[in-house]
Amino acid sequence: MKKQSLTSRTAVVLAALGVITVGAATQAQAASEHTATANTTASAQGELFPELNGRRIKAANSDEIYLVLDGQRHLIPSSVTYDALFSGTDGIRLVLTANNISDGGALTAYAYLARSTTDPTVYLISNGYKREITSAAMDTYGFDWQKVRTTYPEVLAALPTATPLN
Repeated sequence: MKKQSLTSRTAVVLAALGVITVGAATQAQAASEHTATANTTASAQGELFPELNGRRIKAANSDEIYLVLDGQRHLIPSSVTYDALFSGTDGIRLVLTANNISDGGALTAYAYLARSTTDPTVYLISNGYKREITSAAMDTYGFDWQKVRTTYPEVLAALPTATPLN
């Protein structure tokens, strides 16, 4: 009896975060229906979830895939953009809803990974900015090393710098 209570409580917490694996979705859905009224106001505005940084998420009722950066969800606008950053779909986590995570706007169509011919530092190029990506962040975010483009240093120097991904 105590084990079932703990499992239900865990499902409620996960449902509130919207982070559910496919196997736990059924159990969490029943628990989340119980808390749906309480979460409606919070979900409308969304919250920051920095602990989800680097996750690719997809809501169960949507085809849209998001990347969590700075605790906010960012729409990956197309399969072309997705393929320019990631090697496959294995890292996508199914969630009940993404609406409870603050919306940070979409990545730029054709966002890409780049480094210059004279520097091995890798950057995420999106929304008119370059964001340095550490080696650990490349792995955490699931970015594909094979997708990194090499460009002239002047191209990267011309872009404003945003907060690094680490």
